[in-house]
Amino acid sequence: MPFSKFQKQLWLSSVPLVRLNEQRLPTGIASGCLIDYSGRRLLLTVSHATGDQANWAIQQKYVPGKGTCNYQLGAMNFLARATLSNPKLEDVDFSYVEVPSSFIAFRQEIEVPGNSVKSETPINVHSPSLLDEPDENQEYGFCGMVMPASENHFGQVYFGGELRVYDRLSFLRTEDDYHFFKLPFSHPGHEHFQGCSGAPIIDKSGNLVALVCGGCEDTSEVYGISVRAYKTPVDILVGNVS
Repeated sequence: MPFSKFQKQLWLSSVPLVRLNEQRLPTGIASGCLIDYSGRRLLLTVSHATGDQANWAIQQKYVPGKGTCNYQLGAMNFLARATLSNPKLEDVDFSYVEVPSSFIAFRQEIEVPGNSVKSETPINVHSPSLLDEPDENQEYGFCGMVMPASENHFGQVYFGGELRVYDRLSFLRTEDDYHFFKLPFSHPGHEHFQGCSGAPIIDKSGNLVALVCGGCEDTSEVYGISVRAYKTPVDILVGNVS
């Protein structure tokens, strides 16, 4: 079945992240999104995926004869919060880092056998205001790589999974810094979403409202952390403060 316009938009909305070991081989996956904000290019994702201080990278593209090109992110920015009534620091499920302004990643179709690149499409770089809130009259969705698997072929290790697009989500409510959305089907189990953490949740106009954090099987909901709630730290990073 061909993609709808919105499904194609979702398909190009997120970048795959990989955790690399000391041999620079992938051992885990997550998702994120690239944004252009105040003249800087950033990666946004979630800290429950990338907060292990491991060597995380953006899986940029596959190059025949060389394998997968990974852009290593280095030290990322993480947040914690406290209040006068509760001074104990609590981790915030949000992380971000600047990348080169020219950086792009690609969706590719690899032709097997031969491992040649049949098609290549740049993944979208969002240009958000970081002020958008979800609207119950809008349709939402997200996309991420799930079901990670590695295979060894002719001396090269290939690490990938299944790229899944989830559309027709409806906005339900906001609790604290999290937006909750209803799936259009029964929740199939958390293992079917592993790797989607950090994927952008957007509407049909491309408005970025949240990053995927988790879900509830009993209520068939997914939830994401509000990007608006943490606009100020991003503003500080890019120097967008008065």
